[in-house]
Amino acid sequence: MSALANCLSLVALAVLTTAPAAVADELTITHRPGPIHPGHVVRLVVSAPPAVSSITAAWQEREIAFQRTPDGAWDALVGIDVADAPGPRNVVLSARQTDGVVLTATHTLTVESKAFRTRRIKVDPKFVTPPASAIPRIQQEAEALNALFRVASSERFWTADAVRPVEGVAVSGFGVRTILNGQAGSPHNGLDLAAPTGTPIYAPAPGVVSYARDFYYSGNTVILNHGQGLYSTMAHLSVMDVREGDQVTKGALLGKVGATGRVTGAHLHWGVRLHGARVDPLSLLETLLTPSP
Repeated sequence: MSALANCLSLVALAVLTTAPAAVADELTITHRPGPIHPGHVVRLVVSAPPAVSSITAAWQEREIAFQRTPDGAWDALVGIDVADAPGPRNVVLSARQTDGVVLTATHTLTVESKAFRTRRIKVDPKFVTPPASAIPRIQQEAEALNALFRVASSERFWTADAVRPVEGVAVSGFGVRTILNGQAGSPHNGLDLAAPTGTPIYAPAPGVVSYARDFYYSGNTVILNHGQGLYSTMAHLSVMDVREGDQVTKGALLGKVGATGRVTGAHLHWGVRLHGARVDPLSLLETLLTPSP
């Protein structure tokens, strides 16, 4: 083969291998301005050409699916875990067009440090140093929960008008460092809302009941899958009024406030997971209720 033919073949190969992807000048990515701290929920909004048929993002070693909104934009939620260190985090987008071309873009979120307060509480010693007989149960429950929170269903159930499950006073905020019976525990990964035993608990947003069972640490617990990697955990219930597999609407009765599991008194522990990240329920509500940037 001549040198000219060799050169033409290489040019053709380069065209074939690079045509499916393009750098996206047409993709505009925004998020609400302001500081981003551990525990925050961030809503990403993407403006893309009409030919784009799907958008995904690589975030913290996970794939995040975007959904087209009524105004023609695309949006998704990402979470900053309570234990995340400060620094930049890249969101790498891939937008596929109907002709097969993939547009790519990168957006950076900068996480700032935050100091959380410390609380000291006393609980039943078995919840700090569990007996040997309870260890297999604790391990099985931890594995089941970790597996659940890794699943991100393609369907979105959550809506922007989410509400608190209980209108109680917050007695322990998100991220608080806890000393249990003198021993350091993990950061508080939810919001504790004080309310009398028997107070109704309602679904903060539509979803499917993933778990409704008794767990060693959280007692009677209802976990809702709100879709696309978003989960709500309602813990320490006295009564559970739903069953696993139930589809619930926002405001549906889930159960009643109690004091089961590791507690110091009656309250609702409301935890939120977003693509596995432990995030502040109040940040979720604020983000959902804030208009698009």
